[in-house]
Amino acid sequence: MSFEIVDGGFISTVQDKGRWGVQDQGIPVSGCMDVASANMANAILGNDPSYPLLEMCMKGVTLIAHISFSAAFYGADMEIKVNNELTSQGKTIALNPGDQLKIGFAKKGVYGYLAFKGVLDIPKVYNSSSTYLPAKFGGYLGRKLQKGDRITLLCPEQIPTRHSVIKARNISSENLLECFVGPEWNLLTDQQKQKVINSEFTISKDINRIGYRLESEKIELGNQKEIISSGMVKGTVQLTSGGDLIIMMADAPTTGGYLRILNLNSKTCDSLAQMNTGGKVRFNIIN
Repeated sequence: MSFEIVDGGFISTVQDKGRWGVQDQGIPVSGCMDVASANMANAILGNDPSYPLLEMCMKGVTLIAHISFSAAFYGADMEIKVNNELTSQGKTIALNPGDQLKIGFAKKGVYGYLAFKGVLDIPKVYNSSSTYLPAKFGGYLGRKLQKGDRITLLCPEQIPTRHSVIKARNISSENLLECFVGPEWNLLTDQQKQKVINSEFTISKDINRIGYRLESEKIELGNQKEIISSGMVKGTVQLTSGGDLIIMMADAPTTGGYLRILNLNSKTCDSLAQMNTGGKVRFNIIN
C-alpha cells in the first residue's frame, strides 16, 4: 500500500484514456472528462499520458502517504494543502510517509486530476483502468473512492520539486462551443437550424459523466422526432423528441435514438467538462 484515502471527496474515481475498441459490444469509452487537464497532470511528472490517475468532481480527496512519492494536480481551481500548508496546481508535490494531501472544493471549474509518479496498481478491464460507475466495473472495485481505500503505486518515485509552476487551467463560465454538423443536421428545417445557431443555452442541473442537458426555448420538431438507434461518441449533440439538447460526455452510451445534430471537438468537450450548472453556451459551427 502506498497511500490511504481519508476522504473520498464527492465523486472521485480512477480514470485513464478509456477503453477503446469494444463499443460494438455496447461498452462506453469512459476515461477522463477533461482529457487536456489529465494529460497536463501526468506531463508535470514526466508520465506517459496513458497513466491512470484520480479524477475528482467538485471536491477532491484527502489522502495519507505511506511511502515517499511525488504527485501533481491540474484542472479545476481546488485548494491544495500538504500537512495544512497551501500549495498550488501545476507543479510537483513531494510526499513522505505520514504526509497528508488534502484537495478541497472547486472554487471554479468541476474536474480536477491527481497524477502520481508511479503507476496506480489498478486492474485493467478491456485494457483500461477507467471506472464506469453505471455498470460498476473498472477502476477501484468499480466504484468511487471512499474513506479507508488503500492504493498501491507500482515503481513509485519522488522527484525534485519544480519551482516553476505551469499556468493554471483557464476556466470560463461563458463559452462558444466549436462543433461540426452531425449526421441528422440536414433533417432540420432552416428555421430549426437558425434556432440552434442563434440561441443561448444554459447548462441545466441534469449534468454528469454521461451527458450535459441544456436549457433554452424548446426546438419544436415535426415528424423528425426519432431515428433508428445509431452510434454516438463523446461530443455528440442530441436533439430529443421533447425539443431539448443533450451533449454526450465520457460515459455516453454507444447508441441512441435521437437526432444527432452536432458534434463537439475534443478540445471543446474538455472546456465543457469544466462548466457547471448555470453556465451559458452557444454553438459555433465550423465548416
